[in-house]
Amino acid sequence: MAHKTFEIEKKVRMQHCDPGGVVFTPQYFNLFVEVLEDWFADALRHPFSQLISQDSSGTPAMHIEARFHAPSKLGDTLAFRLHLERLRSSTALIHISARCASERRCSMKFLYGFSRLGSFGLTPWPDELRERMAEFLKE
Repeated sequence: MAHKTFEIEKKVRMQHCDPGGVVFTPQYFNLFVEVLEDWFADALRHPFSQLISQDSSGTPAMHIEARFHAPSKLGDTLAFRLHLERLRSSTALIHISARCASERRCSMKFLYGFSRLGSFGLTPWPDELRERMAEFLKE
């Protein structure tokens, strides 16, 4: 079975850049979290607003690795791609990369967990959410 890849484009805006018009490195983290939030809302049909407000749950980041291959500039359109490298009962290793045209700009691996608010430690992903996430698991 072929896996799905979530894809979305984001325009580099002034808010992402340093005074020279180049993406300020910490702003990439904001862009990657936006991609994660879009993936949950658009592809998994389980937006963060539902997770937090209705389900009293959260997705804490447990480990983040980032690589910056080339700078991005004000006005660039970054094409983000997301897939899962690993899915366990209460964690997911998520890979996101960004390109501008054919040039690789940056990539990140996030180890995310799932937790019910008020519980101590991780809890299993809800079955329906985990099934949808599994569609993005790279074989």
